[in-house]
Amino acid sequence: MDRALSIVFYSAIALITCVMSKNVGCITAKSGTDAYLRKKALNQLYIGGIFSILFAVSALRFGIGNDYEQYTRTAHEAYVGGYVVTEAGFNYLVRFIYTLFHGECYEVIFAVFGFVTLLIFLYVFYRDSADFSQSFFLFMTLGFYFQTFNTVRYYFALSVALCAMKYVLEKDYIRFVFFIILASFFHKSVLLVLPVYFVATFMWKRWVFVLGVIIGAVCFAGKGLLLKIALLLYPSYKNTIYLDGGLRITSVLRIVAVLLLYLWFLHYMGDDFCQDADYKKLRFYGQLNFLALLAATFFSFLPVVTRIVYYFSVSWLLMIPLMLKKIEDNTVKIRVRILITIACLLYFVLFLRGAHQAGVGLLPYQSWLFEERYIYK
Repeated sequence: MDRALSIVFYSAIALITCVMSKNVGCITAKSGTDAYLRKKALNQLYIGGIFSILFAVSALRFGIGNDYEQYTRTAHEAYVGGYVVTEAGFNYLVRFIYTLFHGECYEVIFAVFGFVTLLIFLYVFYRDSADFSQSFFLFMTLGFYFQTFNTVRYYFALSVALCAMKYVLEKDYIRFVFFIILASFFHKSVLLVLPVYFVATFMWKRWVFVLGVIIGAVCFAGKGLLLKIALLLYPSYKNTIYLDGGLRITSVLRIVAVLLLYLWFLHYMGDDFCQDADYKKLRFYGQLNFLALLAATFFSFLPVVTRIVYYFSVSWLLMIPLMLKKIEDNTVKIRVRILITIACLLYFVLFLRGAHQAGVGLLPYQSWLFEERYIYK
């Protein structure tokens, strides 16, 4: 499937599933009534359909993603007992699956990660989002779904981090820590969210934001030392293209746009919004996005800094729908929704245009049903 046809294919998948998501709604009927059961069944039907389509695209892919071939090699080394830098959870999973299938069925590895990651994201949208369809629209158009084809361990950890936000907000620290520790057996970078998410639940004074900028500037000035420390934690990044770093303008602009929307929202809602039941949630999401901005700018020299940024900015998937829900004026709500929709669609177009580039590798789409697989001996 060539690049142009693949872009049409990805666009069609996004369009079809986003249309389906519009039929998933809140259940307002009384529990146990026919109306309740009917709506619940319809929700499950549409979510199941969305999941089936997206999982099929993910599980059937071949050579898609910037590290697909590298993952097959890493899985091979983990299976035969060679040296690998991947975490124990991934290594044991590989050995279990390869033993179960009596061979190196790396397609199953990608399918398992795709299945679990997608399942968690959709579950969180249904459980926690103020608007399932809006969260799902952001998930597709901001590229989160398609990026799950890359670094499958990381995006599994990211989905768990998003899921765990509910627990830290509810002060259910036992479950919060449990799920993050579990995810760290597949990608240890997720441990970062343990202190950060906890600190972000508190109300920050203005001096905290100023201090954050100052610390960021100092760290940027001493980036040589910090880079050495980072390479001690992640030695696999030594002498790789990931050390090129650099400020990613698109990433920074996305974060700035969301922060401006958040600041406008707080101004629009007024001081009384501090008494709203959802204020703490939005404050939590907003403060995480401030940290995302610091990471994307002052810490842009770190290897694959986008992974750090995404742990904070993934909150967009819940933050934006919640802000839209809180706007009571329908005229204002429609205007803001249109603005968000246009911005997301423009970003989606730009994302697909560059999806063939090194470091992304999502185009052209290929399936192992029609390609010759890798064989290791």
